Amino acid sequence: MRKRSYLVVLLAVAVAAAVSASAALGGSTGSPVVAADGNSQAVGVVFSPKKLGKKTFTPAALEVTTALSNPSSSNGVPVPTTNVVIDFDQNVKIFTKGVPTCSASQLQSVSTEIALEKCGKAKIGSGTGTALLPVGGKVFTINPVVTAFNGAPKGGKPVILLHVYSTTPIQTTLVLTGTVKSYNKQGYGPRLDVEVPLLAGGAGALTYFNVKVKKTYRYKGKSVSYISAKCPNSKKLKARSVFTFKDGQTANPTYVQTCAQNPKK
Repeated sequence: MRKRSYLVVLLAVAVAAAVSASAALGGSTGSPVVAADGNSQAVGVVFSPKKLGKKTFTPAALEVTTALSNPSSSNGVPVPTTNVVIDFDQNVKIFTKGVPTCSASQLQSVSTEIALEKCGKAKIGSGTGTALLPVGGKVFTINPVVTAFNGAPKGGKPVILLHVYSTTPIQTTLVLTGTVKSYNKQGYGPRLDVEVPLLAGGAGALTYFNVKVKKTYRYKGKSVSYISAKCPNSKKLKARSVFTFKDGQTANPTYVQTCAQNPKK
C-alpha cells in the first residue's frame, strides 16, 4: 500500500509540474504520461483558426508544445529525449513546394541572428523553450529561442529544422531535424519524425518546447499555406506521439483538439 501511495503521489506531482510549466509559458498540452524511468511527458498539438473548412482545407497555423519533468530524478533533470514521433490527424496537410530551403550545417553553432541572416527566407515559424543544464554542481535553467526553418528534402520527404539557441549560462545551439512522412493509417495523415541531439552530452535536457509554424505564400500564381487543415464531422483533430529517451524508455502522450466547421469553405 505504501508503494502504491508513493506512485500515486509521484504521478500527481508530475502532472502538476507539466501543467504548471505549460501554463506559465503559454503552450497547451494534454495529460502527461509517465514512463518507466519516471519521466513525465505531455504534448499539445493545436491548429488555428479553430473554425476550419468542412470539406476543403483551410490555411492554418500549427502550434506544437511539449513538457517534460521527472520528480524522481536526483537533481531534477529528466532523462533527455533523443527522438520524437508525432502523428497528425488525417485532416491535416503539409505543403512545402516553392518554399526556400536551408541546411542543418548552415544552422550549427550559430546564433539566432546569424541563422536568420543565412536562412531567413526559409523561416516557417518560431517559439520558445526551457532546458535544465547541470554546470559545476548546480543546475541552471536556460530559456532558448526556437526558430523553425524549411529544410532541404530528404529522400523526397519534407524536412523541418528547429534551431534552438541560448546564451546563458553558456552559449548553446541545438539543431533538431524533423522529417515529414506520409503515414495515412488509423485516421492519421502526416508523421513528423524528429531527431533530438543531446544537450551537454546527455547531462542536460529540454523540458519545455513550443513552436508555432505558419507560412502563407504564392506558388505558381496561387496563394498556398505551409499548413492546412479541415474540420471533420467529429469536430475533433487528434494527434499521438512517441517520445524516446536516452535510456531507451518511451512515453506515448496524445492530444485531441476540438474544431468548428465553416461550411462556406
